[in-house]
Amino acid sequence: MSTIRKRLSTESTSRSEMAIFDMASCLDEKWNVWMNVHLNFAVRGRGNDVDREVDCILYHKKYGMLLIECKDGQISTEESQGSENGFVWKQGNRVMERSPVQQVQSLIYPLHDHFSGMFPKDEGAGYHRVRVQWAVCFADMDSVGKIGSNAMQPKRAILKSDLKSYNTLERKVKKILEMKEESRGGNPFPNDELSDENFDRLVSFLGCFDEPSWPELWDMQAEARVRPTEIQEMLMESIVRNPRMRIEGVAGSGKSLLVQWEATRLAREGKRVVVLCYNDLLAEHMQQNFVEAGLDESQVVMSGFHKLAAKYVRLAKVKGVARKEPDDAKEKAEYFESMSVFFKKALEKLRGKKNRFFDALIIDEGQDFANDWLDTALLLLKDPEKGIVRFFYDSKQTLYKGREVLGNAAINAMPVMVLKRGFRSTKKILNWVHDVTDIRIPCYEDTVPGREVDVRLYDKPEDQIEMLRKVVLDLKKKGVEPKDILVVSLRSKNHSGLASLNDDVFQWSDVSDSLNSLAINMVSAYRYKGLDKRVVILTDLEPSRNDPGAPHSNANLILVGATRAKEHLVVFKQRKNF
Repeated sequence: MSTIRKRLSTESTSRSEMAIFDMASCLDEKWNVWMNVHLNFAVRGRGNDVDREVDCILYHKKYGMLLIECKDGQISTEESQGSENGFVWKQGNRVMERSPVQQVQSLIYPLHDHFSGMFPKDEGAGYHRVRVQWAVCFADMDSVGKIGSNAMQPKRAILKSDLKSYNTLERKVKKILEMKEESRGGNPFPNDELSDENFDRLVSFLGCFDEPSWPELWDMQAEARVRPTEIQEMLMESIVRNPRMRIEGVAGSGKSLLVQWEATRLAREGKRVVVLCYNDLLAEHMQQNFVEAGLDESQVVMSGFHKLAAKYVRLAKVKGVARKEPDDAKEKAEYFESMSVFFKKALEKLRGKKNRFFDALIIDEGQDFANDWLDTALLLLKDPEKGIVRFFYDSKQTLYKGREVLGNAAINAMPVMVLKRGFRSTKKILNWVHDVTDIRIPCYEDTVPGREVDVRLYDKPEDQIEMLRKVVLDLKKKGVEPKDILVVSLRSKNHSGLASLNDDVFQWSDVSDSLNSLAINMVSAYRYKGLDKRVVILTDLEPSRNDPGAPHSNANLILVGATRAKEHLVVFKQRKNF
């Protein structure tokens, strides 16, 4: 995300200002953005002051500063012999009092001159130069066909097509900043990268106030995830006539969202649907979503595979199986794991009770399911041979060693649709994942860049406790609330350096525990598959056992943990030589 120094005024009704701000906020953090800036400074040697508002200013140390005037509606020029320039500017049918070009172009020389005095070089050897250029944003217009070339160079116009993604905007802005000027002998205005001290002076001159919090910035960028979601739903609509499909999708491609979309669609058609996953937290989350969508268990049953197995085994009164769950957490986990052995027998006994069976079976995070579990899961269908099946999976997120997965014959005989692009995590998170794991997740052109991954080093595992408290304090200063933060450990609770941490601020969610709505939850990466948070603090990243230069030996688990983060990722990494 860009560094927003001054946000758009809440009183602004300009569509062009809103459009440029929305897209500029998605630029890389090296871009600085000011909206509705009031410039007031003296012009040397002229005896008068500049007192003007600029709709938008974009600044990058490497490329310079762009002043942007924003105009709504259809703008044109018309010949007028009585006017100063031989033409007038019109907004619709109304003659504009002032040229939008003049409003920004007239600031170029005064600012160049002012900056020459602001940024002198040491020992009087000249000054550091800041390139200043201008443009006009016509967010409602597809072309400048009705604006005369004598009124404005077309390449200085930022049009609707330039605002379709932050990439197209950035390309346009760079081209304008690097335009050749006759006054410079056919070269662009010069630009020097300012030192931190001089950059602070520039920020102070333009004003650094009304800076949005991180969550406010993330809300501004939410639109970047809407379009990919719509594309995924269109893909799902294309397969509705096929009763059995595998859907393979990279991390963050929206598989769990599509599971919910497809289950809801089938339920609205009058079909009874069962949705299964391995992760109990994911099952809880989806169940709540189905309830909020107005779907009850007569329409959609959402469950972890082993919990549903236990329910059916008890209903069938299978001999030799305890009717009650143990209270001890470890014994309870073992109890549920054992249910897969008895599940098939329970289904055979209950086959005559049609209200216990389903028209459609949807499996999320299918790579977690042992091959024989899938044979049993298919028996939940009223017609195990022809009933509707949707199997969502990602082979790169296979974690459970010793468990035979993705080899079930019935599932593998189904046609496959592939979701190749992720849109949950920012580009910089995905780039970090690729650097560490060698697993590349393609994304959309307008996926937000986001902030650099914050990697912090530790020696002893227990050092992470104080590191965690400091990170959370830093995030709080950025306006990030506990509900938007999740701690994901690459170890189980018992083996994590954070094992002893459990207080009012931080709560471990261990096996079978629900998440705490009032605290910052800490979970193993294994337990949070299919879910996400705005900020993830990934802990217990130990040195790789592989040779230098090779992907990390724990690549799949790192992929799973890191891609739980939507907006920002912090990583606690152990030093190699400790």
